[in-house]
Amino acid sequence: MLPKPLKHKNGAMRLVAASTLALMIGAGAHAQVNPVEVPVGANETFTSRVLTTGLSNPWEITWGPDNMLWVTERSSGEVTRVDPNTGEQQVLLTLTDFSVDVQHQGLLGLALHPEFMQETGNDYVYIVYTYNTGTEEAPDPHQKLVRYAYDAAAQQLVDPVDLVAGIPAGNDHNGGRIKFAPDGQHIFYTLGEQGANFGGNFRRPNHAQLLPTQEQVDAGDWVAYSGKILRVNLDGTIPEDNPEIEGVRSHIFTYGHRNPQGITFGPDGTIYATEHGPDTDDELNIIAGGGNYGWPNVAGYRDGKSYVYADWSQAPADQRYTGRAGIPDTVPQFPELEFAPEMVDPLTTYWTVDNDYDFTANCGWICNPTIAPSSAYYYAAGESGIAAWDNSILIPTLKHGGIYVQHLSDDGQSVDGLPELWFSTQNRYRDIEISPDNHVFVATDNFGTSAQKYGETGFTNVLHNPGAILVFSYVGEDAAGQTGMMTAPAPQTQYTQVPAEGAGAGATEVADVDYDTLFTEGQTLYGSACAACHGAAGQGAQGPTFVGVPDVTGDKDYLARTIIHGFGYMPSFATRLDDEEVAAIATFIRNSWGNDAGILTPAEAAATR
Repeated sequence: MLPKPLKHKNGAMRLVAASTLALMIGAGAHAQVNPVEVPVGANETFTSRVLTTGLSNPWEITWGPDNMLWVTERSSGEVTRVDPNTGEQQVLLTLTDFSVDVQHQGLLGLALHPEFMQETGNDYVYIVYTYNTGTEEAPDPHQKLVRYAYDAAAQQLVDPVDLVAGIPAGNDHNGGRIKFAPDGQHIFYTLGEQGANFGGNFRRPNHAQLLPTQEQVDAGDWVAYSGKILRVNLDGTIPEDNPEIEGVRSHIFTYGHRNPQGITFGPDGTIYATEHGPDTDDELNIIAGGGNYGWPNVAGYRDGKSYVYADWSQAPADQRYTGRAGIPDTVPQFPELEFAPEMVDPLTTYWTVDNDYDFTANCGWICNPTIAPSSAYYYAAGESGIAAWDNSILIPTLKHGGIYVQHLSDDGQSVDGLPELWFSTQNRYRDIEISPDNHVFVATDNFGTSAQKYGETGFTNVLHNPGAILVFSYVGEDAAGQTGMMTAPAPQTQYTQVPAEGAGAGATEVADVDYDTLFTEGQTLYGSACAACHGAAGQGAQGPTFVGVPDVTGDKDYLARTIIHGFGYMPSFATRLDDEEVAAIATFIRNSWGNDAGILTPAEAAATR
C-alpha cells in the first residue's frame, strides 16, 4: 500500500516549506507583567525561524525515533508528522468521534511507546481526546485515553483501543498531558477540574478534593477523577502499586489539582508538574504518590495570601458571580489557613503576592501575577547541550509567549533562584520539544489573549505566529545569533484605541445613533471580539452564555460595565473600544437569540467608564 499523500483537510497538498519569516523576539514594555523582575536569557545564542504554519491549534509536539516531530492538532483532531528540517506535514490520523470547543476540548496529549519503531511489536501511539456523550443541544463531554497502532506501510494510525474512557471533561481545565514513566510500564495522565466553581461554571461543584469509593472504582465510574494526576498501566488497568488513598486504590496518583498541563521526569525519576493557578500562584510541583496538592482550598502555599476558597456552587440560586472582588457573605468562604489536611507544598509559585496587592490596577487577567504554564520539559545539557539550561525545567507560557527556564538545585528537590525568560514573542506557547542536536521547537496557539509586546493596553488578541511551530537553533555560548523574531501576517481585528486622556463619559460624541445602526455594527464586532469565547450564537463556550441571562437583559449597565472594565478571565476593553462600539456590542447581545431588551446608547456606555 502506498503512503497517504500529505494533505490538508480541504485536499490541498500539505507540503509546507520552512518559513523564512523573521522572528521578532522583542523586549517591549509589555513583554512580561510580573510582580518581580525576571531576568532575560541570552537569546543571541540561538538563531530562529518559523518551521511550519497552518496547524489547527497544535497541542503536543514529541520527537520520534524516526527523527520527526509528532504533533497533535487540538481543533482538527489530527495527528500530524512534521519534518523538522523542511516543515512538511503528513496527517497520520483524523479523529471523527471527538468533541472540540474554543480552548479546552479536542485532541490533547500524545505519547509514543518507549519501544516504538524498535521491531518489538510495540509500535503504539497513545493519545487523549474529548468526546461528547450527550447531544448537540445538551452536551456531556468526557475524555479518554486511547492506544493506536502505527501501520508503517500505510503510514497511518490504525486499530484504536480505548484504555480508559468516561473520564470527566468540560469546556475548561481539562489537563490532558500524558507522559511515559521512566520504567516504560506506566503512563502519567494529568486532569484538570473542568473550571468548576469559576466563571461560567461557577455553579458546578469542584471535585479536586473528591476521592472515589471502592464501589465507584469497581463500576468504572470515574467522576472523582477531576483535578487529579493518574498513573495507568499500558492496558488501562490500575497499577497494583498505585497509592491507596483513604482506603481505595484507583488510577489516582495525586489529587487536589486545578489544571496541571505539564509533566516531566528528572534523571533520578523525580516527577515535576506545572499547574495553572487562579489569578495568582501558578505552580511548579514535585509529584509524590498519594499527595494532596490543596486545590481548591489552597492556591500555591497554605499561607493565607491573596486567595480564599469561595464555594460558589453552594451560593443562593439568585446569586450573581462576582469573581474575587467583593465576594458576598451569602457565598461560603474558607480561608487557606483553615485547611487542615496534610498537603504538598509547591517547589515554587509564579507568583505569590500579599493581600494588599491591587488586582484592579492592571490590564485585567492577562496582567495578573501568573504566567499560564502550558507544559513542562526537564533539560540536562550533557557535554554538548545548551549549557545555560542545564538541570532546569523549561516552562512554555500562554500569557507571556516565552519559555521560562527554572533552574533546580543539584539534587532536583528545590529551585535555584528566579526563572529566566527566553524567546519572548507576541504568541501563546503551548508545548516545547528539543531535538538531539539542540534545536528547540515551540508550538503556538491559533488564537487567544497574550501579553502585548508593543502598545499601551498590556494585552492583545493579535498573535504574530498563530498555529505554527517555531524553531530556535542553538549556535553556542560565544556565537551571535540572528534572533529578531516573527512577524507573520495575523489577519485579526485591530480595535480602535481610545486615547488615555479622552476615556470616560463624554469621550465619544455620537449624535442620534439609532437601534438598527448599533445592532448591525454590534453584529460585526461581536463576531470578531466575542464569538470565540461566548459562541457564535451566544450559547457560551469558554465564556458564559448570553441567552436568557437576567444580568444581560435586565441590568442595562451590566454588559457595558463588563466590556469596559473586564471581569474574571475577560480582559478590559476600555482602551480598545470606544463608547459607540461598546454600545453596539451590548445592543446586539441584548437583542439576539431570543433576548429582547432594547438599545444601550453610547452615552449610557460612557457613563459606566
